[in-house]
Amino acid sequence: MRQSYASLMKPFLPADYKNTVTPEYIHYTKWQFVHNTLGSASGVLATQAMLYAMGLGSGALPLSVAINWVLKDGFGQLGGVIYATMVGPKFDSDPKHQRFWSAVWLQSATWLEMLTPLFPHLFLLIGSVANIGKNISWLAMSATKASINKTFCLKENLGDLTAKSGSQATAAGLLGTAVGVLIGATMDVSVYTLIVGFVPLSFISLWGNYKSLLYAITPTLNVERARLMIKDALRLTDSGDICFEPALLKTPRQVSAVEKFMREVHSIQPSGQRPGITISPMLSRLGRGLPGGSHAKTQRDVAQMVNDAFNPPRTRQTEQYYIGHMASSTTSRLYLWFDTHATNSDILKGFYHAMVYREMLASRHHAHAGMHGSVLSAELCEQSFEFSQRTFAEFSKSVTQSGWDIGTMYLSKPSRHVSVRSQ
Repeated sequence: MRQSYASLMKPFLPADYKNTVTPEYIHYTKWQFVHNTLGSASGVLATQAMLYAMGLGSGALPLSVAINWVLKDGFGQLGGVIYATMVGPKFDSDPKHQRFWSAVWLQSATWLEMLTPLFPHLFLLIGSVANIGKNISWLAMSATKASINKTFCLKENLGDLTAKSGSQATAAGLLGTAVGVLIGATMDVSVYTLIVGFVPLSFISLWGNYKSLLYAITPTLNVERARLMIKDALRLTDSGDICFEPALLKTPRQVSAVEKFMREVHSIQPSGQRPGITISPMLSRLGRGLPGGSHAKTQRDVAQMVNDAFNPPRTRQTEQYYIGHMASSTTSRLYLWFDTHATNSDILKGFYHAMVYREMLASRHHAHAGMHGSVLSAELCEQSFEFSQRTFAEFSKSVTQSGWDIGTMYLSKPSRHVSVRSQ
């Protein structure tokens, strides 16, 4: 019996999968199979609804049907190309986020297709918009597949794993098509009955995709993952001083269990006495989130903070990042920029310094002590720099030992890096 099961699974699982992929792989695959199967089934019902909207079987001209179908496909492919141009780098920095929303876009597009029988005169418009959504979804799924599959590999078997994921998707697609045909055949041919069958398939498909991504582990650092990795490792001693505890750095597996991937995270929000951290903000938008952001005084304070950040003391003039701090009676925030010449190590060091500075501000309970950079805030900035300078080598080594890939950084967009001083 066991041998028969192994033979059955051979086309769908990597060779010696118990030793060549991570334990999370089976859970990920199981839920992806649910997602793909029910997604295919809902797609069958949507196609049936679109054919119904075009009047097939009711005297419609085959040529007009073909023209409308080809046009909607063409518009959809064009939309996919535009999307790939705009979003390209995010497929690597946030693969789980992109994969999650690819399923949402696919089901949203399928929902639109289900509505075409209600508005048959708008078939080309609705069909084109739906096809744009589908092409975006398929593009995002294929673009994130390699990044996600790679995280499951324990050996150099990415090719085998990718091939087997293709087999899994094919099997799920065939099973889903059969389920969709069976449901469609047992229901009256009307948009309302088709929607009744479509709704549960759509929502369970989305749930399956979400559940599968909980098992995908991303070893590269973006803002959210870096924050979760560091936050418990910076601790206060009984005397109120800050210390770094390497053993408390979270691993990629630990971060994956609590990472929020349904939305993109570009900044760190305030928490208690801890100020927020905005990374690589556009200078023209500074101050908008502060009370009275449009007032002349606030704008002067913003200008002073920027000037202080980009003209640091001599001790920090060789660093490839810049830190500023602003606070009011209701909010407090750090701003972090990177120089155009910053390396991955510089970016990691700047983020580490900002997190240390954030903890020091909170520990002194002066996160709201005046606007733009009091003497105390400046002193804490220097103290946090000295601490991060002294412990960064140990921190960087510990990050690598914890399993993180620091060869590529997704903490900031290179297009937002600034050139302040001559090199």
